[in-house]
Amino acid sequence: MSAEFYQVLHISSLFIFVSGLGISFFTDNTNKLNKILTGISSLLILVAGMGLIAKQLEIGHGESWPKWIHAKITIWAIVAIGGPVLAKRMSQKKAMAFYGLLILMILAVYTVAHKPF
Repeated sequence: MSAEFYQVLHISSLFIFVSGLGISFFTDNTNKLNKILTGISSLLILVAGMGLIAKQLEIGHGESWPKWIHAKITIWAIVAIGGPVLAKRMSQKKAMAFYGLLILMILAVYTVAHKPF
């Protein structure tokens, strides 16, 4: 598949994921479909990101990754695992947690755009 396909899949999955997190954080009645779509979109973010690494950066299997990729995957894991957990367990300050996750996502975008390390 082409790099453009992976880009579209990555960005559209991000929109679905952030929307699902927003619903989880800001409504009291989240349905099972929202949780399923949030989980699937999180997986698609990872798959499309790996596709982009393979296609655009031409990093093959077994080659070492740059540090910025490690940072981005770490941030993705924190948001993908921590987001739904925080949405379910936090009774107060949900908005603060959601905006904290958004800041982490912006940090991930900055890491990819500027490759600081």
